[in-house]
Amino acid sequence: MDDEKIIYILDTNILLHEPFAFLSFQEHDVVVPMTVLEELDSIKDRRKDVSRDARIAIRALEDTLANASPEQVLAGVKLPENDTDQVRGHLSIFNDFNLEQIAGNLSKNENDNRIINTAIHIQNTEQDRKVVLVTKDINMRLKAKGAGLQHVEDYRTDQLIDDIKFLTKGYHKYDGDFWQEIKDCESETEGRNTTHYIDRNIVPLSYMNEYLIDDTEHFAAKVTGYDDEKVSILDISHERLMSKSAWGIHPKNIYQGMAMDALLDPNIDLVILTGPAGCGKTGITASFFLIFVQTYLQTLFLLKKLSIYSRLRSNLSNMSLSVT
Repeated sequence: MDDEKIIYILDTNILLHEPFAFLSFQEHDVVVPMTVLEELDSIKDRRKDVSRDARIAIRALEDTLANASPEQVLAGVKLPENDTDQVRGHLSIFNDFNLEQIAGNLSKNENDNRIINTAIHIQNTEQDRKVVLVTKDINMRLKAKGAGLQHVEDYRTDQLIDDIKFLTKGYHKYDGDFWQEIKDCESETEGRNTTHYIDRNIVPLSYMNEYLIDDTEHFAAKVTGYDDEKVSILDISHERLMSKSAWGIHPKNIYQGMAMDALLDPNIDLVILTGPAGCGKTGITASFFLIFVQTYLQTLFLLKKLSIYSRLRSNLSNMSLSVT
């Protein structure tokens, strides 16, 4: 089997989830069953947000296939290239309404079944190719497997980072006492914040906002800048990280403390939290959503009070007092 060139059959929910999804499969071939177009057409006029995505998907497909003949649309039209060095696959429309009912296949009365039958038909006719049905419908994936389709996948390009293993950990932990390794240090204090300037070689491969901790459970710092010779680090301390709080939620360990400090820092635009299930990612981020909602409601309440006050003040200034 040629695993380098895969045929992907897209379910309707994939194009509703991401209207330009058919462009995300690089050098592989993409097949859109006619039933999917029928479903998009029935959705596009609904007065819901999903109708917008359906219209965008239809327009994107039409733009890609606009200059192709009917024969070319069925055979496959080369997908647009963003990079001339990148090989692109083909997009085709499959007329699943013409498929004959074969013993063992699912009934043609349901849209999901026709899409699954399309994938099985292509799997049987393209035996030297890997054929994959892509759908976000869990039940449809189970039905497809039960009907004999070998490869069924979810669509996961909405994950922000595909290769998490290549991300920096966001912190660097030193064995022993960090300050025992420092021979030259300049410090300056502004308010309660102290910044240290140390040798760049002490912090290998340092990144902005990277945290530094050690085994003493006293030292903790964050990289705030660097050049070829020096690195500036903000002295946070282990105790201050562990005392962070958001909506009554406190960190249970130093790693949660670093996460909460990053989320509370207004100078950091994006924070990516990774870790195994149960490490606290959801609880920590949920607390910050509550903070944003509370702040938003408090701001609206304050603005409303200011508006009422302004109207009262304006009315009083326009009143005249007459004494007889």
